[in-house]
Amino acid sequence: MNNEQSVLGEELTLQELKDIELDLLKEFRSFCENNGIRYFLAHGTLLGAIRYKGFIPWDDDVDVLVPREDYEQLIRIFEDHGIYRLYSIERDKKYGYPFAKLCNNATRKIEASLDNGVVQGVELDIFPLDHWADDVEEAKKEVRRLKKKMFWLRTIKNSSPTAKTPFRLFVLKMMIAFGRLLGSRFFINGIIRISYRKKQAGSAFMGNKSWCPYGEKDICPSEVFSGSTEVEFEGDKYPAPIGYDEYLTRLYGDYLPEPPKEKQKTHHVFKAYRLASSETQGNE
Repeated sequence: MNNEQSVLGEELTLQELKDIELDLLKEFRSFCENNGIRYFLAHGTLLGAIRYKGFIPWDDDVDVLVPREDYEQLIRIFEDHGIYRLYSIERDKKYGYPFAKLCNNATRKIEASLDNGVVQGVELDIFPLDHWADDVEEAKKEVRRLKKKMFWLRTIKNSSPTAKTPFRLFVLKMMIAFGRLLGSRFFINGIIRISYRKKQAGSAFMGNKSWCPYGEKDICPSEVFSGSTEVEFEGDKYPAPIGYDEYLTRLYGDYLPEPPKEKQKTHHVFKAYRLASSETQGNE
């Protein structure tokens, strides 16, 4: 950690973080347009586009969804260049997630108590868009299976475990030790196996299975993603799912009114910095 801190420059402000993320989104858009790759703004990024025509004021990340076939093409053909590097489990076996991140490696992102397998910069999260089972109850079973694997993946990432009692801390450390024997790749491969099955192509439901942040709410009718419509985000146009109203309603309910002031805060815990030396900006 001391060596890493020695190359860190100033901590990024929220606005600087957003500026870098917007640059990543523009870089991603350019690559997708040049290579015929479909994608949609997703999650809070899409919510911000509809409610504010840009970032949610207190939010600090950018998410996109990419149909699985296009996602696999992206992983195959993207070439790291300049400050931009694409991370995925297919490209770096040490990487600790079942979805990709496009990073600005002239920056450094540090998440307290989390070991993500690689040293990375500020990122754009790229989630594959997959098919659920045709039957809703079967799709809900898939959610439960995915959540179990994600629980273990999050558990073994914990580099500074804490608990309310010594016994609970002991149990947690044992779980972490057991999970690490299997390795993060074991759980990531399990998530991918559940997420992507060719026989599901054309099913009635689609969603973000690779991380499934909203649980069963991520089980959306496939018609939601049957096409795209342009929405404004920070002065530019980006594609949103044609059924974005239903998508956002499923995730957030009545999504247009702002939440109470006490809930206007990010759920992420990290710090981001510019790198002090240009020599540290390349791949590591």
